Amino acid sequence: MAVSDAKIQDLAQSNGWNLIPLSIPVPPAPLLEQAVGYRRGEEAQYLALWWEPCGDEVMVSDGYISFTGHWPGYLAYVQHRHIYPHLVGFNLGSSECEADCRLVIDRIHRAAYILPSGQASRLLASQWEGDNQPAVPQVVSLDDLEAVIKRIVEQWQPPSDQDVMTRMSEDRVAVQALCAWLDSSITETK
Repeated sequence: MAVSDAKIQDLAQSNGWNLIPLSIPVPPAPLLEQAVGYRRGEEAQYLALWWEPCGDEVMVSDGYISFTGHWPGYLAYVQHRHIYPHLVGFNLGSSECEADCRLVIDRIHRAAYILPSGQASRLLASQWEGDNQPAVPQVVSLDDLEAVIKRIVEQWQPPSDQDVMTRMSEDRVAVQALCAWLDSSITETK
């Protein structure tokens, strides 16, 4: 069953997962996503965030793609004075140790959860079942693999210095927007 066919709580219960709903604000899309470097659009409902000691970076995954994210955005969110108290009891990873849990963001309902790492991976993978699965090149032989690699090498364009500078500026603006939203939304709810 694809995730879109069931509520996350029902899915967690039927799989025996240790899902912990969090009562923390999740900014409207795409504030958090852009601040952590996720720019894939609307395909994934769930996104997981955690800290990886290997490389000492934030990791971002939607179950189809996992990558090193923009750590200033992640830290701005998880270390915010109104978010951190809700997360302090969970091991989302650090420079010294691997994460036991993932911070899972429901991108449609703008809700946050904690799930153990393996269970979060299964949740993320399940959102790509059936019709939701992106097209992936089929590789059944070394010749197929060679053709895929050759096509990637031929199509790849390194970013220009201007592209890098633009992205750095966009990342900085995204983190500032996230911080501004967190500060203003929490002030408004008092």
